[in-house]
Amino acid sequence: MTTKILAATATLGMFPDFAEAARKDKKKKKNKNVEPEIIKPEFEMPPLIDLKTLDELEIGTYDLQFTEDMEVREGTGAIIIHHAGLTRDMDIDVPAIHDMHLGNGWAGIGYHFIIHKDGTIEEGRPLKYQGAHAYQNNQYTVGICMTGNYNLDYPPIEQALAVEQLTAALCDMYDIEPTDYTIFGHRDLNDTSCPGEKFYPYLPQLIKNIKEVL
Repeated sequence: MTTKILAATATLGMFPDFAEAARKDKKKKKNKNVEPEIIKPEFEMPPLIDLKTLDELEIGTYDLQFTEDMEVREGTGAIIIHHAGLTRDMDIDVPAIHDMHLGNGWAGIGYHFIIHKDGTIEEGRPLKYQGAHAYQNNQYTVGICMTGNYNLDYPPIEQALAVEQLTAALCDMYDIEPTDYTIFGHRDLNDTSCPGEKFYPYLPQLIKNIKEVL
């Protein structure tokens, strides 16, 4: 009789206290064996494997026409990293940036280098000339601009790696020690969000990665 009652209550879902306790304990043990979910960060600076020179980076050039004589830079003590910061997160070519900067009344493109989303690096303003990319901080700096808007999204890994490679090559070329006093985001020097809320926090890791190959 007792066996029948237990069978009936189990069938109807009306577990006796001891059966309910056993069920909960089994469920608890089962949950303990579930692997915790590993949440990967949305973006990580890629590691630098080796140091490349500017020639090894195969930097593209354009025959850009500037409107006035440009001042020769007095030296190189720092590198400033920018993003294009257009209304959409999109690539843009060097001639288009050149035309935009001519429209600002400048001699032409203000950045020395443009890095595209696929990692391609191209020359903007010739390196020996003073740029127009960071107000009151152009005399001794090199300006690097990443195409895209990194207030809206993270840069592709190929582009981030190219930024590291180019910055490392310039540090080596000009004997610059990579620190937060020599490698800046544009916002460190002027009132702007550049190089973007989603990229700027990774500059310390960029500096660390460059130190490891110099």
